[in-house]
Amino acid sequence: MSHLFSASRRLLLAAALAAPLISLPALADEPVKLKFTLDWRFEGPSAPFLLAKSKGYFAAEGLDVTIDAGNGSAGAVTRVATGAYEMGFADFNALVEYDAKTPGSKIQAVYMVYNATPAAVF
Repeated sequence: MSHLFSASRRLLLAAALAAPLISLPALADEPVKLKFTLDWRFEGPSAPFLLAKSKGYFAAEGLDVTIDAGNGSAGAVTRVATGAYEMGFADFNALVEYDAKTPGSKIQAVYMVYNATPAAVF
């Protein structure tokens, strides 16, 4: 289980550092502020992000991350595309749909978390 959180930590740090709007000086005096939007409420899938924040992994890398709940993947994509947030967590399908409807969009995926949807019907 610890390797899962380690992988999640690497995922979050890689995504944060790859965000095109962020430049992280090697010896920054102030942490870089980063607004991160989730696709939905604070539920199970958001645990790795919240754990990384609570354990201080972001701060250790010079990031001051604010994590906000979302109201769906389409909303998360729109918030990042409009610049309201630097980073977001959303379904890839929502990203593809936004990109198809928005000619010239420069928003892009940095990392795939799921190779298959974890959704289920009971």
